[in-house]
Amino acid sequence: MTNLDHPSAAPENQAVAGTRVSVIVPTFNRAHYIGECIDSLLAQTVSPHEIIVIDDGSSDGTAELLSRYAGPVHYRRKENGGKPSAVNLGLTLASGDFVWVFDDDDVALPQAIASRLAVFEQDPSLDYVYSPHYLGGDDEAGRIRIGQLYEPPRHEAECFFRELMKGCFFHLGSTLVRRNAYGRIGGFDTQLLSSEDYDLQLRLAQHLRGAYCTTPSFVFRQHAGLRGAASIRYAAKDRAKVFRKFDQAVGRRLRRDVPLERFAPSETLDEAPQAAQITALLGRATVMASKACLSEMIDDIWAVCALSGAPQHALSANSIAAISDAICTGYAAAAVEADWPAFRRSLHPLKNFGRAGKSAIRAMALGFARLAKGYPGTISQRLTRAGIAVRLALIG
Repeated sequence: MTNLDHPSAAPENQAVAGTRVSVIVPTFNRAHYIGECIDSLLAQTVSPHEIIVIDDGSSDGTAELLSRYAGPVHYRRKENGGKPSAVNLGLTLASGDFVWVFDDDDVALPQAIASRLAVFEQDPSLDYVYSPHYLGGDDEAGRIRIGQLYEPPRHEAECFFRELMKGCFFHLGSTLVRRNAYGRIGGFDTQLLSSEDYDLQLRLAQHLRGAYCTTPSFVFRQHAGLRGAASIRYAAKDRAKVFRKFDQAVGRRLRRDVPLERFAPSETLDEAPQAAQITALLGRATVMASKACLSEMIDDIWAVCALSGAPQHALSANSIAAISDAICTGYAAAAVEADWPAFRRSLHPLKNFGRAGKSAIRAMALGFARLAKGYPGTISQRLTRAGIAVRLALIG
């Protein structure tokens, strides 16, 4: 188990205040899956205190199916507004000591509650515990079929939040959270109809203290069915495009709310102020790139050029490597490919910044060349990336 401490996280929880777990299941038109989901939650070795199902305006027989359940299963219907508003309603109804937000198409493993409560019992100061999970799919009868185990990378406390800003590497469905933690970080952002889980996880990691449980907690069902609220309903094939759009909003919130120094390793605090600022700007540029916030990425790279010396000097090898890495992170390349003319126009401030700016553009070309040569993709994707690498090299 790796604890994820942060100096600003106040150890408010001095003892495990009970073991009652409220499970919140937001659902929308998943009558063909939610029965298996609820059955798996009822089969826990440590029973949930309550299972709060928030029906976000289903029209497919979900209400009739859930009428078969009683006991800890509580049903509440609302008008369709998306998962964030459904979960937030569930949070107002939850009375347990811990909250587990669980998706309606996934299936919990029997030890999920017990294993994560055990970690809280070992360290009562924790605010949340997350775990591995299995990838899965439908069998011939539409029941869950367990596939490959996904184990999140084990980042140390000092770099956990910084790495999470670059990309989501654990699943909210695997995360058990103290109910009072939501009082400190707030609920789900109702403006995010996708990437809402990731936004919540970032706030957990930024402000609170968590730990890793080695026992897998659920099976993440991968399927081709529709996703999202009624206003943005989309197919599985469009998932990356939708996530990219909403991750941009997440990235801009990070830029607005997270101090610049949090984008750099703590050891940079011992560097000279100018060098430390360059490292932090490059770290933030990478996060902005990962969220397809390309203009913000360019702004940070321009600031690095301005701090790196006279325009006639090229950037350092470390800066060039960091910019190349940024292009290979998250949604950066996809966003450039989606609107190359706009990205080319955004490069003018760098192009006009002498050798420093042009070396930054060549660093981006290097990133695209790496993507074309060594990253998975179709022949068409590789050719597109190689073409962009050439065009960037010519600009630089």
